[in-house]
Amino acid sequence: MSNITLRPYQQDFINDVRERFKAKKRHVVGVAPCGSGKTIMTGWMIRESAKRGRRSIFFVHRRELIRQTSLAFTQLGIEHGIIDSKSPMQLDLPVQIASVQTLARRIDKIPAPDFLVCDECHHILAGTYKKILDHCPNAYLLGVTATPLRMGGVTLNDAFDSMVESLSVNELIKLGNLTRFKYFAPLHDIDLSAVRSKFGEFNQDDLANVMMDNAVVGDVVGKYCELALGKSAICYCVNVAHSIEVAKSFNAAGIPAAHCDGETPQSDRDIIVDEFRRGNIKVLCNAELFGEGFDVPNMQAVILARPTQSLTLFIQQSMRPLRPDPNDPNKVAIIIDHVKNYKRHGFPNTHHEWSLDPNTEHFTKCPFCDEWIKPRHVKGKRICPECGKELPSGKTERVGSRERKTVDGDLVQLHVDFDSVPKPNETAIKEKPTTPEELLAAAKRKGYKTGWVAFQSMKYAVSYEDFKHIADVCGYKRGWAHHKWQDFQTKIACKEPA
Repeated sequence: MSNITLRPYQQDFINDVRERFKAKKRHVVGVAPCGSGKTIMTGWMIRESAKRGRRSIFFVHRRELIRQTSLAFTQLGIEHGIIDSKSPMQLDLPVQIASVQTLARRIDKIPAPDFLVCDECHHILAGTYKKILDHCPNAYLLGVTATPLRMGGVTLNDAFDSMVESLSVNELIKLGNLTRFKYFAPLHDIDLSAVRSKFGEFNQDDLANVMMDNAVVGDVVGKYCELALGKSAICYCVNVAHSIEVAKSFNAAGIPAAHCDGETPQSDRDIIVDEFRRGNIKVLCNAELFGEGFDVPNMQAVILARPTQSLTLFIQQSMRPLRPDPNDPNKVAIIIDHVKNYKRHGFPNTHHEWSLDPNTEHFTKCPFCDEWIKPRHVKGKRICPECGKELPSGKTERVGSRERKTVDGDLVQLHVDFDSVPKPNETAIKEKPTTPEELLAAAKRKGYKTGWVAFQSMKYAVSYEDFKHIADVCGYKRGWAHHKWQDFQTKIACKEPA
């Protein structure tokens, strides 16, 4: 048994999750900032579950996270097996730590768990995760993340029915669980007018063309020397080629640096990471490899050299150096944001209002009848099922012209507010809205129209009375309810076996 003691906010978080499970909310998402101890909190719950003879699986999407989780579980005194492509399985043990890819491939061979914990669960809407969840319909599910969003702001409404929130970043800084930081950004923007945007994120090839500019790369090295020389830093780059180029530039300037990517052999990657942890490598360059869950307390700085429209990616990357270092009690992290991601997302400690409200990304508002619909595809055309008109085709966006502006290399330190915290006594538990009244309230918060409320409410309607109730809340006539009820009966009849 370990001598780890839970902090009061961690015990509160665990108690809130248990209350949700007791209230028959079987799929709960737990939201807690990077550095709050999500692995310790979930491991504690798994250990208590194992004492009651229940089987648990904690699954992650990167091999580095398996190693870190295994060490944490060992500290907690949890005997566990590993399910990945490199380890022999020990399925007799009630607790397993699994790679999501390997778990999905072997799910038919693994005893059904009672409790599933999904790490970094903002990925959970992907197909690999769905295969696991579909195979374990009776398991309680806890997803943990710092950012309960998918790309483009899509909420996790389809996977979870309740949300529990922990403390804010500023509250964790006040408690000493995270360090303060200094934030530096340039006075002028890098010109992204030639960069296309698709599916809520910048096109990587277009970004690379901008960020590979010699002046931009040189500025990354120069500002590290000016603001963080000698500090251990991770540099987040656009892609592999960009990361390799930046690492070369650091080494050419006499600063020990290394590049790592998903294709780097695992043995080489382990050596590079160990050398970085020891401080022999000062700058670790990568493209999205060392974001989620990468825990190196002696990391002192982060360099953001990749613009992103993803709030999740920004928070995961910018908060990497905020872990306290027992050997440096006065640590203040350095964040060098060359691409002004803060203008898109705020600072790492900016408070965000998370929600399980449904969102519009799964459907489209018809520009002709103003209804929220799922388009029908007829002979290659997208047709509105309400008014029958052809919808405009969705095309890749391109913003602005191809003209490139001069990059001004001056960086300034920005003022960060470490004092503001969420209002006290705000509820830490949020439920998924399912009734027409709850959805109408969500629509008012989001600025959506009544058609959206009706569209979402019909997902939960199973009787004519339900459809009449939706009509009353939305201000529709009873004829609408009769028409939608007939459509519902027809769809049910089509699904019934002959």
